[in-house]
Amino acid sequence: MDNNLYALETLVAIRLTEARAEARRLDLMALAHPPKGAPVRRRLGMALIALGEWLRDTGAAVPARSVVQ
Repeated sequence: MDNNLYALETLVAIRLTEARAEARRLDLMALAHPPKGAPVRRRLGMALIALGEWLRDTGAAVPARSVVQ
């Protein structure tokens, strides 16, 4: 058996990309459709995590100190 490392690395990279895409799809489905009867605290936590990721990914300008009234 020929050990072609380039081909092996390419196959692994493709599989990792597919696995990451599937994991992301499942995460989005879980966020969109939380299980019925999920505690409010858990749903709020998931929403805050999603908001934080969105703010981080979009590079949104968020003031360092904000005043909540």
